[in-house]
Amino acid sequence: MCPDTSIASSEQRARRDIIEVCRRVYSHGWLAATDGNVTVLLDDNRIVATPTGVHKGYMLEDELIVLDRAGKVLAGTRPPSSELEMHLAVYDERPEVRSVLHAHPTTCIALSVAGVRLEQCLLPEVVFTFGSIPTAAYTTPTTREVPDELRKWVREFDAIILDRHGSVTVGENVFDAYNKLERLEHVAEITYRASLLGTVQPLTCEQVTRLQNVGRNLGLPERKLLNSPCEQPAEEPTDLDAMVRRVQNKLARI
Repeated sequence: MCPDTSIASSEQRARRDIIEVCRRVYSHGWLAATDGNVTVLLDDNRIVATPTGVHKGYMLEDELIVLDRAGKVLAGTRPPSSELEMHLAVYDERPEVRSVLHAHPTTCIALSVAGVRLEQCLLPEVVFTFGSIPTAAYTTPTTREVPDELRKWVREFDAIILDRHGSVTVGENVFDAYNKLERLEHVAEITYRASLLGTVQPLTCEQVTRLQNVGRNLGLPERKLLNSPCEQPAEEPTDLDAMVRRVQNKLARI
């Protein structure tokens, strides 16, 4: 029986793409040494993954491993990453996702350490592409806490900051996941620099609403917003506001 060349070529392409993305991420300084991990879902039960203990900037295609959905190694000599459960959780929650990228983008981590979150609507393109960028609660790396916390967010968001730990981005392929990482760190850098210059001003409710309407007209998927300016409770009236209303009510009765 002849081997299925389409399956072999799909796996080879996934290996090549993962290596390319890892080198890009490393060149930006968003991974150090053996940190981070990347997976690509080949089919219903096979995942190409970066193994543990390999420098992502200099990794070779034949060092990648193939796993099943239970995390069992099907091909390769190295053990999987201790953070594989994060990836498996994403594939369980999001059947349409074909790649998961966990990196350590510098500015994103720095902001999370400083307690700065990126959930506000700051940039028009982020409303279109991400909606909000949530920060997941701190969890102990390599433990079950991480995938359990990630499940709370990945159902509705494609880019998530892990408090003090890094980021997770997901996509229809590994380059899509990488592009979202680039955009995520870009937003973090802009937020950081803006905070040095003065008060960071989020988009107004009217601006966000118009952006959402434009997105609908363009056929873009609706993105979930956290702490949207349109959902903020009305401010409590001041004594002056109350006094003005009392005067207006009296005039209305004359």
